[in-house]
Order: sequence, then structure tokens, then C-alpha cells
Amino acid sequence: MGPKRRPQAHRRRKPEAKHKKRSKVIVSSHDTSSKPLSQAPHWTQLTSVQQEQRIAGFEYLRRRREGLSSEDAERYSGVTQQIAQDFFPRAFFLDDGGRLQVHGYDPYTRRLKIPTTKSGEFRMVRARGSRKASLVGIWNNAIKAAGRGDFSLIDAFPRNTVIGGVRLATSHYEVSRIVAAAAESDQPFEDIYALAGGA
Repeated sequence: MGPKRRPQAHRRRKPEAKHKKRSKVIVSSHDTSSKPLSQAPHWTQLTSVQQEQRIAGFEYLRRRREGLSSEDAERYSGVTQQIAQDFFPRAFFLDDGGRLQVHGYDPYTRRLKIPTTKSGEFRMVRARGSRKASLVGIWNNAIKAAGRGDFSLIDAFPRNTVIGGVRLATSHYEVSRIVAAAAESDQPFEDIYALAGGA
């Protein structure tokens, strides 16, 4: 008869935790699959470089709304889609396929530079939302066309349009004075429309 085996000591099992502590998942703000930020920093809190990026971001949105792909809009604007989304989160949405798209409009305010009847002087207009900003752009194109002798666009522009408290001129007399002042200015006539920032 072989030797008796010594009984093994009963191993105490560690009691299982009743509640497991969940690990915290940190989602980067650069992850386009996450929900866009509800608010972006105010433009006055940005550095000069960031303000330039914000201006370029407006151009990115405009190009996308014109039908360009994200890659082409990035090439024309000089900023990536992610940078534009960081500044303007409410301008983007995810479509049914999970792809990031741009809304047809956005609520962000632009500070736009428009010409006046005085040579070399420009006025800043606050256009709240992309629709009003587009009106300023249409008016500007009409002014440039008038500078080439074509008043058809300014004739088609809505009368008494007020953006940010500023009425956009539509009479041939006022428009002719703006065109003459722009022609005498040191700044090229084609550059009279420029984004100066936003608010």
C-alpha cells in the first residue's frame, strides 16, 4: 500500500468585486467620429495664426458648399477639414454613411471688409451667419462687375438690404462713386472683399 497523500490545504478564493470600476475612455477632439464640439473659442481669444486659420476655415466651408470635395477644399483654403471643424463645429454633421459633411448654412458671424465712396477707406460689416455673408459676397461681385461697366448684377440685387446695420448701396450713383473710389485706391479692386475675422 502506497504512502498516504497529504491533504491539500484549501485555497481561499478572492472574493469578486461586486462592482467593477470602469476605465475612463478619453476621446480626442480630433476624432471626427465623435460628436462635434458645441462651442468654439471666441475669435478674440485666438492668436494671430489661429485667426488666419479661422479665416481660411470660412473659405473651406464656402468651397465645400460650392460642391468641392474635402480634399479640393483643403487645397484651395490651405487648412484641413479637422481645423475647420475645430473652429466651426456646428457647420458640420455626419451623413447616413458616417461621413462628415458641411451644412448648407452656419450661424457664425463674419467681419467683412467692404468698399466705401472714399478712396482707400473700407468699412467693416458684421454678417451674422453664412446666408448674410453670402449676400455681402454677391453684392461685392456686383460692385466689381459695375467697375467693368456691367450694372446688371447690381440692378438684380435686392434693394434696401441691410447687413449688420449697414445698407448695401444699389443705386447707380452710389455704386459709381464706390467704383471710382476703389479705382483710385492703392489696394487692387479685386481684393476689396476680404474676411477680417469673425465674432
